[in-house]
Amino acid sequence: MSLIQKDVRKDGITILTLNRPEVHNSFSRELLGEFTKTLKSLEKDEAIRIVILTGAGDKSFSSGVDLKILQNFNSIEDARDYALLLEGSSEVLFNFTKPVITAINGYALGGGLGYAASTDFRIAADTAKMGFPAVKLGAILPVTCTLYLSNLIGLNYTRDLLFTGRMVDAHEAYRIGLVNRVVAKDDLMQEAVKIAQQILEGTDMALFYTKRTLNTLLAKDIESQKLYAADNFAYLSQTKEWKERIMNFGKNA
Repeated sequence: MSLIQKDVRKDGITILTLNRPEVHNSFSRELLGEFTKTLKSLEKDEAIRIVILTGAGDKSFSSGVDLKILQNFNSIEDARDYALLLEGSSEVLFNFTKPVITAINGYALGGGLGYAASTDFRIAADTAKMGFPAVKLGAILPVTCTLYLSNLIGLNYTRDLLFTGRMVDAHEAYRIGLVNRVVAKDDLMQEAVKIAQQILEGTDMALFYTKRTLNTLLAKDIESQKLYAADNFAYLSQTKEWKERIMNFGKNA
């Protein structure tokens, strides 16, 4: 079974679906690797002009890092390698040269919401819920997620969401600028396709240079900080408090 489902349409739109619905489309190492490989392949295909990213099933877009991975890091090096893999896949998505729309069909948590924040347009079902619970687990977000978030909603709301770890519904997410649009759950993909078609009224070169201009400064910030953040993540993964909180969270999940 493919962890990334690909639906290539004839109108230049491709729909990518994170496909681990039984575990809320969480990020295994295999999913991250397949996702990165798929994006790099799509980037080379001139017939593909825009991507819509969503999650399989009706419960979650993605819950972020697979909890079993967080529970089973056996060394600082193992945790650091995973952090860099996650950072790398997120950067490939952020730097993808064609527009990307995220259709948030359910829960979007942690790195899953970080993925959404790295894309160009976010549309959420009215039943969606979003948040960054990392602090409650004694963890930190990848620097990419943190910077995508602050770039979208500013430091004030970023501090609110990261320090409290609280969840927001789709309407609050819209109010603070985390998503661009909220629609009825049953209309989500139809609306995402409609937005994609509107974007594709522009030329590919104009869209490419517009996206590159918008992303340049943020890309420089990410490049300067990502290795440092991976080291912090790896250090925390080996602390007693991390292990206790992750195990207790797993029992209650």
